[in-house]
Amino acid sequence: MNPLYQRSRPSCLDIRWEPGAGLIWMQGETLFFENPRNRTLRFRKTFHLPFDPVSAELRVFADTHYQLFLNGAPCARGPGRSDPTWTYYDHLDVAPRLHRGDNDIALLVLFQGFGTGSRISIMQGLLFHLVIRGADGEHLAIVSDRSWKAAPAEEFLRPTPRLHGPLGCIEVQDTQLIPDGWLRPGYDDSGWAATDYVKSGLTVTPWYHFVPSPLPLRSESDVETLPRARLASAHGPAPAPDALGQPRPVPVPVPGDGAVFPVRLPATAPDTAHVVTLDLARIENGLLRLEIDGPAGAVVDALFADSIAPGDVIPKPEQARILTGRWILRGDRQTLEVAFNWLAFRHVQLWVWSPGPVTVHRAWLRTLYYPLPVGQVEGFRCSDDSLTRLDAICAHTVRLCYQDGIVDSPSREQQQWIGDARRTAIFNHHRWGDAALHRNLIEQIGQGMDWMGSMVPRYPSGNRNVSPIPSYCLDWIGAFEEFYQFTGDDSLLAHWWPNLLLAIRWFSAFERPDDGLLARVPHWIYIDMGRDAAGRGMGSGEVLATLNLQYLSALRAIAGYANRLGDQASHAWFASRAERLASSLREQFWNETEHGYADAMTDGVLTEGVSEVTAAHALLFLESPGSPRAAQIIKRVLARGGSDPATVVRASPFSIHTVLQALRLHGREQDALDLIRQRYRPLLDAGATATWEHWELSEHGRTDASSYPRHASACHAWGAAPMAFFTGVVLGIRPQSPGWKQVEIRPFCGDLEDASGACLTPQGLLEVRWHVRSATFTLHIKAPSGIEGTVLMPDGSRHPLRTGLFTCESAPAKHREPTGKPR
Repeated sequence: MNPLYQRSRPSCLDIRWEPGAGLIWMQGETLFFENPRNRTLRFRKTFHLPFDPVSAELRVFADTHYQLFLNGAPCARGPGRSDPTWTYYDHLDVAPRLHRGDNDIALLVLFQGFGTGSRISIMQGLLFHLVIRGADGEHLAIVSDRSWKAAPAEEFLRPTPRLHGPLGCIEVQDTQLIPDGWLRPGYDDSGWAATDYVKSGLTVTPWYHFVPSPLPLRSESDVETLPRARLASAHGPAPAPDALGQPRPVPVPVPGDGAVFPVRLPATAPDTAHVVTLDLARIENGLLRLEIDGPAGAVVDALFADSIAPGDVIPKPEQARILTGRWILRGDRQTLEVAFNWLAFRHVQLWVWSPGPVTVHRAWLRTLYYPLPVGQVEGFRCSDDSLTRLDAICAHTVRLCYQDGIVDSPSREQQQWIGDARRTAIFNHHRWGDAALHRNLIEQIGQGMDWMGSMVPRYPSGNRNVSPIPSYCLDWIGAFEEFYQFTGDDSLLAHWWPNLLLAIRWFSAFERPDDGLLARVPHWIYIDMGRDAAGRGMGSGEVLATLNLQYLSALRAIAGYANRLGDQASHAWFASRAERLASSLREQFWNETEHGYADAMTDGVLTEGVSEVTAAHALLFLESPGSPRAAQIIKRVLARGGSDPATVVRASPFSIHTVLQALRLHGREQDALDLIRQRYRPLLDAGATATWEHWELSEHGRTDASSYPRHASACHAWGAAPMAFFTGVVLGIRPQSPGWKQVEIRPFCGDLEDASGACLTPQGLLEVRWHVRSATFTLHIKAPSGIEGTVLMPDGSRHPLRTGLFTCESAPAKHREPTGKPR
C-alpha cells in the first residue's frame, strides 16, 4: 500500500451495534437545531436480567458530559475529549456490577451547547449500548431508545457565567431540588418524561465515526484536606449567580489558631459571610466534596485556586473568572459535590451565608488522574535534597497534566496545546513510558488541520479564539519522530504521511526564493515568553531565527520520514531544502559582535542582543559540538548557570527543556545542573508543589484594575523539564534505538555524591543507582530482558549492558566531552 495514495478502512466502521441504538434526549427537547444551553438531565432505565452475567460490554457516549450509576453505585464518568469526526465512546465490562433479576441504570448528563477548550459540543444526545452474555450463550441488549425515562436536573441553575473560555459554566446547585433517592434501585420514575431520538441511527450524525476510546478511564480516589481550617469573615451579601467569579472583599481573620473538623460556624447576618480556607497540602486534581449540616436555603460558595495571595485572598486567574462553585443547602446533613467541573487546586475557600448554625464535618477531593504506573517507578533521588524535591514536583506536575488529554494546565485552561504537550510527553517517557496518551495527542492535533495545512494550536477544542501558531505545527511534525524513538511504533507515519506533507507545504508559501528563509509568516508567532531586563521578548521581526531553526529541524524530520517510507523523491527534495536553509542561517544570522545568532532580521538588519532560546536552537540544529561558534555561544549565553538578564533574553519555563538539551548535547552538563538550581530556586523556596507557568506566579506585578491579585498558573507541565534531565543525564539512561532496544547508560556525577532512579521502558523497568566514595564511582544497574547496549563510565571505560542486576566501578570524572545528539 502506498501511503501517499491509499489508506486502510477504518476498523470502527465494522463495529456491530444492536438494532434500535441511537442518540436520545428528553421528549420535547430533541430538535437538533434547538440546542438547550447548559442543560442537565437525569436518565433512568430498569431492566430484568434472567441469567447470571458472564460479560457485559458497555459503550457509552454523551454530548457533553455524563456520570453513570449502575444499581445505585458510581460506575464511570466521561466521555474524554475527541474530535466530532472521530468520536470516542467509553467502553468497559460491567458484569461485576450486574446481577440476575432487576437492574437499574441511571445517568446524569450535561449538554453544554457551546464549545470549550476540551469539548466541541454539537447536539444534545446520549448513546448507551450494553450487551450482556451468560455462560450458556444467553444474550440481552440494552440500548438507548424510546424506552428510557428522563427528567430535568432542576437543581442546576441556569444560566450561570462561564468560568473561562476554555471551561464550562459555574455550577450552582440548589440541593433542595434533587429528587430523593433517584439513584436507588426501584426508584419510581413513572412521573418522568419519555425519551425520544435525536438521531435514531448512527450512520447520519454530526459524529462521523464512533470509535472506542484508546485511553483508559481516569482513576479515582479520595484525598482529604489538611485537618486545620483558617477562619475569617467578610462583609457583603451572597453574590447573585450572574456575579459569581468576580473579585470578593478581603477576608478579615478571626483571632485564634483556626479550627479543626468538624468546623462549627454560627448563624450570620445576611450581609456577612463566614470564610473558611482549606488546604490540600499540594495541588491535586478532581472534584470537591463536603459533608455539611445546615439550614435549608443556606448558601455555600467554594472558591478554588492552585496558589493563594497574602491575606488568604483567592487570586483571579489570568483572563478568567475566579474558579467558583455554589450550593444551596436542603436543611439536613448532606454531601455536596462538584458534578462536572473538575479542577486542579490546592486551596479551597468556603464562603457561607446562613440564618442558622452550619457544621462542616469533612472536606475532601475525589481525585481524577490518568492511570500512569506511578507506583511502579522509583522517583529520582540524589545527594542534593533540593534536586530530589524538584524531581518530585516535576513528576507530580506531569501527572496532574496527564488527563483525558495532555493539558497545559489542569486548572485555568485544561487545553491540549501541541507545543506544551509535546514536551510533557517527552518528560513522561523519561519516567513512566506511557505511549497511549502520546499517540492520542499526535492524532488529535492532526485532526485539527485545515485544507491548507495550517493547524489550530490546541485540539480538540471548541474554544476557537486564537489563530494557528506556526511553531506549534512544526512541533507536531517533530512529535512523530519522538513517538517512534520512545515506543518503537512507526505505524503513525504511514497513516499521516499525506497530512505531514500538507503541513510542511504550508510553510513553503513563506520561503524567500533566494535563500529559503521563512519571512513574514502570518498568525500568532509564539516563540517563548522570556524577556530581558528592558522588556525585549521574542517573536517580532520579519525573519525570525528560532522559527527558521525549528523549520530546519522539521525539514530534516520530513526527509527522514520519507526515507523510512521509501519515498526517495520527497527525501531528496526536503533534504536539499534543509541544507540550503542551514547555509542561509549560518551566513545571515551570525553576529560576530554579539558572539551568537541574532533573534530576528528586518530589512536586512539584525536585532541587537541575543537570547537563550535562539542560542539553544542553534546549538541543537546548526552548530556541531566542538565548533568555534558553538564555543562562543556557550560562553556568551549559556555557561555558568545561565546568562545575564541585562543583556540576554532568558528562556521561560516553556523553553527550558530546549536549553537543557542543548547544554547536554555540547557536554555542558554541569552548566545545565547549575541552571536548574538557579531558575527553580524561587519555586522551591516558595514551597511549590507543581512547576509554574512563569518563573514567578505574579510576574510583572500582575493585578487587575482594582488591584485584586491576579496569578499565572501554578501548575504548568512545560516547566517539568528537570525530570527528563535527571533521568537522561544524571542517571544517564538514554535510548539509542527505537523502542529502547538499544540503550546507553552514561551517568553524570558533576558535583553530586550519589543518585538513583528508574525509567519504565517498553522492555521493562530499568533502574540505576550510583555513588562516589573515596575517589571511586560505583554504578549499580538493574536491566530488563530485551535491552542491549553499553555502559559508559565517567572515566571513559565501557562495559556491555547486561540483563539483571550488575555493578561497575571507575574513577569519577570532572569533565565530560560532548555526548552526541540527545533524544
